Amino acid sequence: MSTLHDEQIPPREKVLVVGAGPAGLAAAAALKALDVPFDLVDRAPHVGGIWNLEREDSPVWPAMEMVSSRDFTQFEDMLQPASYPTFLDPGRMAKYLRAYAARHELTDHFLPRTEVRYAKPFGEGTWQVELSTGHVHVYRAIIAAHGISERPHRPAWAADLPSTTQVLDARDWNGGDGLEGRRVVVVGSGQSAADIAVDAARRAGWVHWSVRTGHWIVPRRIGPVPGDVAAAREPALLGRVNARIADLVAKGTVGDPADLGLPRPTADVLDDRVIISDDVADRIREGRITPAADVASVTADGDLQLVDGTVLGADVVILATGYEQGAGYLPRDIVPRTASGSPDLFLGAFPRSRDDLVLLGQLRVSGGVLPVLVEQADVAAYFLRAVHEDAPAADAFRRLRTGADASVRRRIVQDAGLLGRLRGALDSAADAQRRTPSPESGAAEGLVPFVDRDELLDRLRAARGLFR
Repeated sequence: MSTLHDEQIPPREKVLVVGAGPAGLAAAAALKALDVPFDLVDRAPHVGGIWNLEREDSPVWPAMEMVSSRDFTQFEDMLQPASYPTFLDPGRMAKYLRAYAARHELTDHFLPRTEVRYAKPFGEGTWQVELSTGHVHVYRAIIAAHGISERPHRPAWAADLPSTTQVLDARDWNGGDGLEGRRVVVVGSGQSAADIAVDAARRAGWVHWSVRTGHWIVPRRIGPVPGDVAAAREPALLGRVNARIADLVAKGTVGDPADLGLPRPTADVLDDRVIISDDVADRIREGRITPAADVASVTADGDLQLVDGTVLGADVVILATGYEQGAGYLPRDIVPRTASGSPDLFLGAFPRSRDDLVLLGQLRVSGGVLPVLVEQADVAAYFLRAVHEDAPAADAFRRLRTGADASVRRRIVQDAGLLGRLRGALDSAADAQRRTPSPESGAAEGLVPFVDRDELLDRLRAARGLFR
């Protein structure tokens, strides 16, 4: 087992952070800033999580270009180098994360090549943890930061595909080498499916993109400004006027998805799970990617039967169909579930009935998720310290945690006068304009859910105010 600089502190007084990707590093930095002792473990030999390209289970590949700009893929306390491009490749992101860990001396707490075999709670504040090193320790709390790619979801029909068809999950994609002359079907409606289809089209004989639900396609940049930066600047109070403008911009730059043969989006651009791509629409127009309907079943001959009656033969099927929630090392029933089967997590991270468990990053957003991870990690560190010190802020957070996420912004209003009431009313009006997420958000199927990033960020920042 690695030697840690704080090894004189017994594990039972520490927090165990599982996963050394962006979420785990954010948690480790927050704990360190508050002098909360912790260990950081990961099965990989280096920090960086999925951005370590040598990991076989990484859902990124060398030629991949990130869809979120530097503004949403960097920590506030360490900006990315000015020499880096606006949209990073995985190699640069991995270097940046290693530099961040070194700057904050997080590697002093890091146990590489160490996997958690199981973590079992024995009462509040006591977790028995067995590591792949064979060691068994007791920790006072767990921050699960293992990411969302642990459990790829496979549609039921995938089990009927013949052994002659190569089947890959999205996280297994590593580029189009070897696809020359082969028939490829990419299944999925989201960002990963679009990116993989574009990458596969560089080599494959033909690529069909099987899509169930339509989404808007937007470019990485709106003029000289990165698209995610432009979206963050839009004034929410313009409401439907802004939505109409956004729709016109999307149609004017990329085009209407329905004109490309894709399903028509059911939401405005501002409310949609947009696909960010400069290439997928052009590849469709060139005929290198052919849109197709959703897969219904597999025929007796091993072909794909689509819902519109089309039959497709395929040499390679790539499933970009989402990820299921959970982790093998945690008891399945450790977090109560909602009626839809989704874990009942306050602000996407905090089980309502436990003070010693946090699950970071178990959600999907449009664009960069790093700001959400940082805010979740900060709240987690403050709360775990408050619990350990039996501080009043711990009780305040527990009370807040019993309510719905939507109530957070209304409950924590610093201004008691007219300005505060007006701000609360405007916030409520802006929230009311947001549409209910579509069923494809994942909750109904037990998949990692899709959430509104800016709305969640506002609520996390409000909750963090309890500890200041």
